[in-house]
Amino acid sequence: MLVVCALILASQLLRGAPLDTRITALLPETDGTERLAQADAKLSTTFEQRFMLLVAGTTDAESRAAAKDLRRRLDASGIIAAFDSQSPARPDRLLAPYRYRLLADDLTHDDAQAWRQRGLSRLFTPGVDSDLSRDPFGLLDAWLGERFSGPLSWQDGSPSIATAEGQWSLIGATLTASPYAMAVQRTLTETIAEFGAAHPDVRLLRAGLVFHAAAGARQAQQEITTIGLGSLFGILVLLALVFRRPIVLATLLLPVATGLVFAGALTWTLFGSLNLITLAFGASLIGISVDYALHLQCARQLHPSRPLSRLWPGLTLGLLSSLCAYLVQLATPMPGLRQMATFTALGLIGAWLSVRLWLPLLPLHPHSATQSIARRLNRLRLTRRHPGLYAGVGLTLVAAIALAIGQGSTSHDLRQLNPSPASLVDQQHRVQTLLERPATLRYLLVGADSSEALLQRLETLTPTLAELERNDHIASYQHLAQAVPSMATQQANLARVRQRYSEALAGLLDDAGLPATLENRLNAPLEEVPVLTPATWLESQAGEADRALWLEDTRRAGGTPSALVMIGDVDAAGQAALTRLAESDDVIYRDRVQALSAQLADLSDEILQWLAVALALLVLTFGWRYRRRAWRVLLPPVGAVIITLGVFAAGHIPLTLFHLLGLLLVLGIGLDAGIFSTEHPADPGAWLAISLSCASSLLAFGLLAFSATPALHFLGTTCLIGLIATWCLVPLARGVVSQDPTPDGQRLSTTQEIPRHGPA
Repeated sequence: MLVVCALILASQLLRGAPLDTRITALLPETDGTERLAQADAKLSTTFEQRFMLLVAGTTDAESRAAAKDLRRRLDASGIIAAFDSQSPARPDRLLAPYRYRLLADDLTHDDAQAWRQRGLSRLFTPGVDSDLSRDPFGLLDAWLGERFSGPLSWQDGSPSIATAEGQWSLIGATLTASPYAMAVQRTLTETIAEFGAAHPDVRLLRAGLVFHAAAGARQAQQEITTIGLGSLFGILVLLALVFRRPIVLATLLLPVATGLVFAGALTWTLFGSLNLITLAFGASLIGISVDYALHLQCARQLHPSRPLSRLWPGLTLGLLSSLCAYLVQLATPMPGLRQMATFTALGLIGAWLSVRLWLPLLPLHPHSATQSIARRLNRLRLTRRHPGLYAGVGLTLVAAIALAIGQGSTSHDLRQLNPSPASLVDQQHRVQTLLERPATLRYLLVGADSSEALLQRLETLTPTLAELERNDHIASYQHLAQAVPSMATQQANLARVRQRYSEALAGLLDDAGLPATLENRLNAPLEEVPVLTPATWLESQAGEADRALWLEDTRRAGGTPSALVMIGDVDAAGQAALTRLAESDDVIYRDRVQALSAQLADLSDEILQWLAVALALLVLTFGWRYRRRAWRVLLPPVGAVIITLGVFAAGHIPLTLFHLLGLLLVLGIGLDAGIFSTEHPADPGAWLAISLSCASSLLAFGLLAFSATPALHFLGTTCLIGLIATWCLVPLARGVVSQDPTPDGQRLSTTQEIPRHGPA
């Protein structure tokens, strides 16, 4: 079976089957998911490989010179596919044939007298490029000035932004490869660092996914070097000090490796893909499987002549209890939770099979140091009854429950999981503010039966959005109908232009002293005017930035085209107004961060609910097997979870999804500790294995509490508190041991050794 699984896994890796890195793939499908997924994908492919840099020197000339030097360095680095245009983005030549259908708002409401006055002003104002033969009233200039005005200006062929603190020169570019490519990150970082060393007085602002990815990669490398290697070294030293045999170390790692191969191949086959989060957390949960090997090796080291048949009931019950805790989650509607539960369950089965079938066959030579350590550790036990101690622990658990219920809270805001440095996040926001461009975090997804109907629907949303912007409820908004009016609007504009020409053109020529014979010539272009379509605009260079706003390909999924309305920062009133807009069947409001946070909250609720169901099943199972001693099995896992929740509540630390995943790990290790402390209450080998399990798990996961990555920090903090609590509660679960074991470990005397019901 393992050979087949290894071949399946090897074939997946050799054919380059990618791991799914989308968090959204783990979350449940909701109404409109297909359209929203396409919208998110369109935004990602449009913006993820782009980045922007703003450069500011002490003078305007220094800013432009520094920007040119940085652009030259980036061009020489070989990682830039294309730079943004260094010339104004006004599409005069493209829109010239459509000028009579594009009417600025001011001209729409002006009367014939105002039009005539505008034409005269353009004719006789120095510096105004007036094209009398084609555009006597400056329709195109008015349209472009209204639609494409912004903070950018062009000086010496370079885009810049003037602010109160000086001039910022802009460099925008697209990478040749993924922003997650290490080579791209390294080259870009080194290039900018060299530029900074050459221009120490120049300020630089960064914006783009590549900078956040590079910061995350640097942080991960640092933590692998410190926390990762530190925990691995600590575990190896700990196990080496206890067992003193290299073969024992190998046998402890064998079940984990077996479980990973078994789970990886079968889960990949069952689900068709494997999510990276499933692999990461599933692998950590499979770490529970090292407990099986620890208990087996401790039993063989301390009791070489004892038959292993005494060990298998505890190992089997430990496996079944863990499977119960995880497989019950297959009933959840969360695809991610089902995949994680399947991966973990298969991994535990594979690890258990290797412990049951292989490890007993491997030769083993016990070391006297192991018995000495076990005997000393076994002194940490209760030698007489302490009613006050049990009462104190009971009061502690009651207080923790009260704190968890009264002061406990949850938080699923995705922003708190952002591992990027605060300075980089501030720079990103500053760049977006200076450029007056909405972020890609909020949008309205609008659908219609046709492209024309879609443009008209966007136009009906404009008055509401414009009012929200005027009242500072939203920072900005952007949609395609601002650049491409609907055919109905273009037809109405053309009719109004023809009317104004008939009313104002003759007067303009007369006031300007021009011959009346020009009137027919100026009216001639109005006879046949082409219609500006979304395709014409989006295929042009000027419309490149708007391509992410038009989702024509959604016809295949939902049968209708869709468009995006990008929204800037929003306050509470703006949020409420956008939510009301989304009450229409053809409009969906999407706050990408809020939506993902809500889905993470749903996932956490599902974990809690099914964890409660699994716990109820375990209580019934342990009650059937252990009768009145069932509380001893449940005390370490349940007590540790309760204490951890109480500590978080007392510290006003809200629970996140990653805290709950840490509690799953604590529960799994605690269940094994409770089972073996009850099955073998006086056996120093069981107590040694439990202690090694808690200690190695603390080194593997508890040290993550010192991680700067929020998700890992939350997971590590939970394991740190929970595993310490688990180890401290085990002596209470073992009960009172009246005497030391005999040297050969065969004869033990304990008040709790012989169970009243069921086999020991």
